[in-house]
Amino acid sequence: MTSRVPPAWLRAAGVGTLAAGVVLAPGAPALADEGPAGPKNVIILIGDGMGYNHIDAASLYEHGATYKQVSVDPSAGTVEALPGTPSQVFEHFPVQVAMSTHSANGRAEYDPAKAWADFSWVAEGATDSAAAGTALATGVKTNNGNLGVDPGGAPVKNVAERASEVGKATGVVSSVQFSHATPASWGAHTSSRNNLHDISDQMLSGSLDVIMGAGHPMFDDDHQPLATPRFDYLSEQGWNALSDGQTPFTFVEDKADFEAVAAGEVVPEKLFGLVQVASTLQQARAGDEEGLLPGEAPLNDVPSLQTLTEGALNVLEQDEDGLFLMVEGGAIDWTGHANQTTRNIEETLEFNRAVESVVEWVETESSWEETLVIVTADHETGYLDGASSDPSWTPITGSKGQLPTQGWYSGNHTNQLVPLYAKGASSDLLASYAVGQDPVRGAYLDNVDVARLAFETWGFEDEPDASGIEVRATVPEQGEVEGSLTMTIAGAQEGVTLSGGENVGDRLRFTGKLPTVSVTDSRSNDAAGQGGWAVSGQSGDLTAAAQTIRATHLGWTPGLLTTKPGVAPGSKVKPVLSGGEGLATPATLASATTEGRFGTTDMTAELALEVPVDTRAGDYSGTLTVSLFPVD
Repeated sequence: MTSRVPPAWLRAAGVGTLAAGVVLAPGAPALADEGPAGPKNVIILIGDGMGYNHIDAASLYEHGATYKQVSVDPSAGTVEALPGTPSQVFEHFPVQVAMSTHSANGRAEYDPAKAWADFSWVAEGATDSAAAGTALATGVKTNNGNLGVDPGGAPVKNVAERASEVGKATGVVSSVQFSHATPASWGAHTSSRNNLHDISDQMLSGSLDVIMGAGHPMFDDDHQPLATPRFDYLSEQGWNALSDGQTPFTFVEDKADFEAVAAGEVVPEKLFGLVQVASTLQQARAGDEEGLLPGEAPLNDVPSLQTLTEGALNVLEQDEDGLFLMVEGGAIDWTGHANQTTRNIEETLEFNRAVESVVEWVETESSWEETLVIVTADHETGYLDGASSDPSWTPITGSKGQLPTQGWYSGNHTNQLVPLYAKGASSDLLASYAVGQDPVRGAYLDNVDVARLAFETWGFEDEPDASGIEVRATVPEQGEVEGSLTMTIAGAQEGVTLSGGENVGDRLRFTGKLPTVSVTDSRSNDAAGQGGWAVSGQSGDLTAAAQTIRATHLGWTPGLLTTKPGVAPGSKVKPVLSGGEGLATPATLASATTEGRFGTTDMTAELALEVPVDTRAGDYSGTLTVSLFPVD
């Protein structure tokens, strides 16, 4: 099994965590490592911009059938759901709900009544793909344009990073540039989705094992070589590293090589596949589509999204601990912006083929008992609906092999609910999140619930080791690292034994001393800027079988073993029985300004645990976590 590296955002942010055991009696048995609960494999397929009507338009052309067509008359208050026939494989999945997609700074919560009372309501204030991708990947709402960060700009962990932390192989695949907003949501953290070089560099240096998509600097949208390279989506430094074999990835770009991986003939441990096109596999190719049916305009001779998906699964399935894969039909969105009916069907059908490959993989190489498959969208694009002289909710109609009768009512994203289909391990948990009720689409959840499922089953982070560990945090400068910022705890493996049990009136008081915490800062001024560092601590509850002492009962008095100008201990934190708040929330152990940050600083704290005199006897144990942060 491939060893995993810390996620790029963690290393870049310089957040280090180490744990010192806090026990009332030594010798507590260690828990066996049984691995994370939840699905062994999670595969999310996202049709970017794909609403209910996009799916039905493609199904009409392919099969002559629709599944989710409705006729809504808000003035009469009537909703008619037309008889539907499921014709795509995911339309047979047991979990079928809707999903809201709003961003943190767009239109507020989805409002079912307003959405179906005014045809134009959903056309304003929609999310973009960066905010929607971030919500799907991290479970955190953010502002449009933000990628992998919260509205304040702080990095937030995504599901692919968590999957890597628990030993799973991870990958992203897209029919558009690999550094575009949706795939980048699982591989980068930046305040702007337009920082494409930074995004591509983060993805190359991060924890993903497979990255495949468009964005080749040497080709145009028609798969033709460029006279002069264009490093629009990938930095020149990143391209040179890839093409020279200076990354951990096996690099492929030729169609035959993609097909060899998909066929299982050549299966590397890590794979970076850069298709020889600029922005999209097919959608942006030249050619007038007016009057043509899907596929009649000559296609680029490049691998399909289905081929990329099959190749990704072959690489990732080598990890015995499981996998996480995100597959994006990214150009569905592009056709919605351009109101391209023919190419919208092309892109949706290609996305459907990728879903079929995933289902086949589950049923032949895995099982529904260990794998969760989710098919959804990040938002709807183009406001696709039935044709009408007066915009209203009318059904899309048509017949097999012909372009459907339909209308586009926007060139942008909308706030419509989008479909979500799921099958497999923990899919019932996902269904339970659908607590909203829409008069037309029925039960709906929110896009943050997709990441919520993974974090609730795999955990958001590992529980600290009760015996204590040493962890290092590095703050790199852009490009090369100059120096580092590290923290150690001397004797952390021995933990802290709080002793005494002195009766002080209405409570018992136990005291102990935190092991020496050392921070060593050797960063250059360019790397550190004008900032310093801070160390904080937080305690978990102390437990003995079914008995619990809350972390609010533990306090500390920080102290410095190394005295330097610009370095200060944190404030005393009193236990709750002494009128304080305890260490249930983070508290500062020490901090340093620019003046005092250099070199090594040692610190500790006197610990005090106060409990009521009638607290039940038992061997209580818990964990005190100490974390190091760079300060701007």
